Amino acid sequence: MLASQRRAQLLEYCILPNTEFQGPVIGRLDGRDFSEFVRDEFGRLFVYSGVAPRRSDGEFDQDALKTGEFIVPPGLIYRYRGKAPRRVA
Repeated sequence: MLASQRRAQLLEYCILPNTEFQGPVIGRLDGRDFSEFVRDEFGRLFVYSGVAPRRSDGEFDQDALKTGEFIVPPGLIYRYRGKAPRRVA
């Protein structure tokens, strides 16, 4: 039980919440379009890297992520690219 709780806590750090898709639409997953880039709530830019693999229990496999990669719901991998340019309103 303790190992599964620890794994769940680590997985939380691998998932990027509150992202906004940007750039051209490059695919569709779970009935939703996704783009080449996402920007998080802190203005960081990430580029699409693949689809997140799942373990046999259905959870995302965070061990499959490389350095600088994060999971974006609904299950996409994006790699950190740097600070995104500010938008002019």
